[in-house]
Amino acid sequence: MKSSNPQKTDQFDQIILSRLLADDFAQPQIKDFDFYKERAVSQIQTAIHSIYKSNNQHEFTIAIAQANAFIDAAINFEFIDLTEKAKWLDDVAKAMRAQLIEEYV
Repeated sequence: MKSSNPQKTDQFDQIILSRLLADDFAQPQIKDFDFYKERAVSQIQTAIHSIYKSNNQHEFTIAIAQANAFIDAAINFEFIDLTEKAKWLDDVAKAMRAQLIEEYV
């Protein structure tokens, strides 16, 4: 049976204690924000590309729903701001027009 000695801590315990007592505890790191913003933008771009490449109504509807969902998620998690949301929604509208009436952009 392991004895509980509060004075003796191993390396793992020291790391945990230092993180718990850090000033930035539970705050997202800057690199985390950049990583997730990059992922969000990549998902939005892929969904918009899927709108352009859809071959039937089902694929078209799914691609639009995905693009809107990714945009909403990115704005809700504050990875993008309102101006970026407007830009992405314009891109979705252009892709929809291009696919529906074969308007070339």
